Amino acid sequence: MILAQLFGLGTMFIYLSLTILGIYTMILLIKALKIYIKNNS
Repeated sequence: MILAQLFGLGTMFIYLSLTILGIYTMILLIKALKIYIKNNS
């Protein structure tokens, strides 16, 4: 029972980390794109 709860918590933590990482990556990509557009225009 405890093992299942720990596994569930671990899975949730991994999903949360991936979500935060994905959002962070998207923000960085958008910033890079804005700089790229500013330099080209």
